[in-house]
Amino acid sequence: MRLKPIVRTATVMALAAIATGTLSFAKDKPADQDPVAWGMQSGNDGCVIFRESEEMMSTNQGGTYQSYTVKQLEVIDAIKATLPKKKYSETKEELDALSQIAMENRLKLVKIPKKYTPEQLSRAKTLCGVQ
Repeated sequence: MRLKPIVRTATVMALAAIATGTLSFAKDKPADQDPVAWGMQSGNDGCVIFRESEEMMSTNQGGTYQSYTVKQLEVIDAIKATLPKKKYSETKEELDALSQIAMENRLKLVKIPKKYTPEQLSRAKTLCGVQ
């Protein structure tokens, strides 16, 4: 039995809508991923835990407003460490600067997801050496 083209198209569109809805729902859950560490991996004197975040920005260019998203790292915990800012853009320049600060001050840097679980924060603190 073959489906008529209009029924086939409707079926494909319905399946696509269901899949899209499922994907957007899954996107709202905290990611089940391990914290990511960089900087001083051993022999560190301090540690900074960041959470990923996003900030909407807008510009006015010639009467036209443009919105865009900037990915950032936000400090949520600092153990025996102080950084000059609480938020850093995830650009190559800012990440290089953070790495340089980490090496100069013997810091381990740890990143967790935007919507993190208590377990992910606990794993990040364990990476830092804090229980």
